[in-house]
Amino acid sequence: MTKILTKSQVDQYKNEGFISPIRIMSEEDALSLRREIEAFEASQGKPIHGTQKTKAFLRFPWAYDLVVNQKILDVVEDLIGPNILCYQHGLWFKEPESGSYVSWHQDATYYGMDPWELLSAWVALTPVDEVSGCIQVIPGSHKDGSFPVEYTERSETNLLASGQNTLYNFDKGDAVSMHLKPGEMSIHHVCLVHSSKPNNGADRRMGLSAGYVPTHVQQTTKLKATAMLVRGEDFFGNFLPDEKPPVAFDDPDTIERQEKAVKLYRAKSIECGNQTAWRLG
Repeated sequence: MTKILTKSQVDQYKNEGFISPIRIMSEEDALSLRREIEAFEASQGKPIHGTQKTKAFLRFPWAYDLVVNQKILDVVEDLIGPNILCYQHGLWFKEPESGSYVSWHQDATYYGMDPWELLSAWVALTPVDEVSGCIQVIPGSHKDGSFPVEYTERSETNLLASGQNTLYNFDKGDAVSMHLKPGEMSIHHVCLVHSSKPNNGADRRMGLSAGYVPTHVQQTTKLKATAMLVRGEDFFGNFLPDEKPPVAFDDPDTIERQEKAVKLYRAKSIECGNQTAWRLG
């Protein structure tokens, strides 16, 4: 029996590779989280940047609280089982009229895992629609595994580190847009082909993503990255453990642990073919 999702939603994830929208917090709570993030940005005099954006749940208590949110984990458990690791947590902020976009890709490209059972949970803190640059997905594209890429869109406006484009053959006319209200979440499979257009609205588009993986999944690379057990038990030890949650964003030990984990994550990405991993921070 599932905890949150209906049978229809579980079947949609299996067949189409995504579910959207799912309410996981109130709009008021989403606005409160936005204010906390922007208060930090104001305190340091610039937006969150560099290594702060990668594995952010190891740096910021608010990010950790989100990846262990029980409603999110209930949804994840409905799809990948009760023993869950958080592998990655990213911040996807698009400033208005900045031109920032995300080219067509699969999250799987630089992850190096087997089997492909990781999923991404993407939480909106602001309205996400066609104007602000919502995620667009190609239903069913997750069924054929990970595809090669070409590096044809490397630019400062592409939020992907390498500017990669998937070589998966698809019709853009099949794309489905995932509109979200603040506090709503979408879920997509690690091999689902997706992208997003620039934010042409008047406000920032703010989203937080977390990559969850069942503990039995193996890393196929020589270098092993870290992950944090967020529910259940880990009987396999396939990932180096992220053992401690953050104390505070400016705590020296917290910063050291997060930067060490990011270094391993970046090195593994390079082994998987990332040509510009320096853009990860």
